[in-house]
Amino acid sequence: MAQTQPTAILTRPAGRNTLVMNGLLRRGWHVEECPALEIREVLTDAVEVPRPEAFDLIVFVSRAAVTGYQSQLSREDTFVWPQATLTACMGPVTAAAIRRAFGESVAVLHPDADHAQDSEALWPLLVALKQPLKKVLIVRGQDGREWLSQRLQERGSSVMVHQAYSRQVALWSESLSGRFLALQRHGVLPAWLLTSPHGVEAIYKNLNTLGLADWFANSSFVLTHERLRPFLEKLLNQEIVSARMVVASPEDEAILLGFEQLTPREIPTP
Repeated sequence: MAQTQPTAILTRPAGRNTLVMNGLLRRGWHVEECPALEIREVLTDAVEVPRPEAFDLIVFVSRAAVTGYQSQLSREDTFVWPQATLTACMGPVTAAAIRRAFGESVAVLHPDADHAQDSEALWPLLVALKQPLKKVLIVRGQDGREWLSQRLQERGSSVMVHQAYSRQVALWSESLSGRFLALQRHGVLPAWLLTSPHGVEAIYKNLNTLGLADWFANSSFVLTHERLRPFLEKLLNQEIVSARMVVASPEDEAILLGFEQLTPREIPTP
């Protein structure tokens, strides 16, 4: 069966796909929203919340970290972000979330949009700071990369890691699973948005259960970080040709451009 329109599958958490979805629909794509992960806040009665004023710098690894930490602090109606505490993150998207959550006056360090959105890109900005970083808090999910924490400790900082949210593999509805099976049956190879190693693992786990691992492996991909490419290739045990993969920054417009750079594909007819 010929594919009449390209198909995109958006896998960011619920509520994070709307702008990209609408942009793709306007461009004539068929779109499926399929969150790879469920993001759950960690309740304050389950964890002691570290106070911002106790740290020189707080690093938020994602928007979920910002939202989770804000929720944990919200028990104080009069909470005001301490001016002496800097914040940092991996890119402008999370930086905007920090300012929305804690105020436009909060000092935020982050790599520019045209740089990589990762700890390695943030690191030179931290090294260039004149103020000493004696105590640093890293706000994240239940696990994550230790690279930044190790670099900070090597330079004499005391680093605390705090969990503000948890990631769980999203449970797909029978309806969504049925639509994926129909796409495979009709010979449609979609383009997937992949944004994190945890999300990639979750998607693969669900698709493998449906017997769709090979279909996924032959699809196209928009990745929001170059580091995801070797991770995905190792998971699929195959190299992915450049024509089937685009690396884009996490901003919505960059993701849309990434999808436009992919050529719609079909499963070859035997």
